[in-house]
Amino acid sequence: MQAETLPADALARPASSPARNSVNNDWIRFGAWSGLIFSVMFMSIALVPMPDRLSTVIALLFPLFLLVGHVGLYHFLSQHRPAFTTQLAVIFGICAPVLVSAMLTAQMSLISYMERYYHPLDEVTKASQINIWRAVDSVQLGLDVAWDMFILPTIILFSLGLMKHPAFGRVFGGIGLFLGTGGLILNIWTFPTPPINVGLPDVGPFAVTWYGILFMLMIRANRKMA
Repeated sequence: MQAETLPADALARPASSPARNSVNNDWIRFGAWSGLIFSVMFMSIALVPMPDRLSTVIALLFPLFLLVGHVGLYHFLSQHRPAFTTQLAVIFGICAPVLVSAMLTAQMSLISYMERYYHPLDEVTKASQINIWRAVDSVQLGLDVAWDMFILPTIILFSLGLMKHPAFGRVFGGIGLFLGTGGLILNIWTFPTPPINVGLPDVGPFAVTWYGILFMLMIRANRKMA
């Protein structure tokens, strides 16, 4: 019996298109909702009084939702127009949540330790402990700047793709480009101290609001496409 032969290009063919599209759609759907959850979590910590344990849990979890949101946004933009800038954006966008997670973990561990073990008995001891606090606190401040140095280029690079996508447009993408570029300049100018610590504007709340609108627009556009 003669063995069945395969077409010459069989090994070079990609995986079946329906399966690949299904995975992309899952990334887009879960990524959009994860990004929106991130925005709500971040703003909740900043604006809503809550128990310390709840705020700790939210702070530990929201970087995970941001990471998934970035990957989903990458798939969404790549469906319309694959680009090097979008690929670079998702690389930075994966690194940024890792850094903010490290920053928040160090920050919360430091505060917990200082509150538990440091109880000044006199002014001399108090002054010494303040100096220790400032020295150790500089570690988490440095991680805060490192997080900004990744999340802001992420916003800039993704905004370049948003400006060319019909679901977002030049105005919305331009706002992201402005926020990312302005925040990056401020962080480089004031390093090693975050801009807000020297009295300059903090683009963080504006960027998170922009993210929230971004992922809501992404959810709406994905539903229309479906």
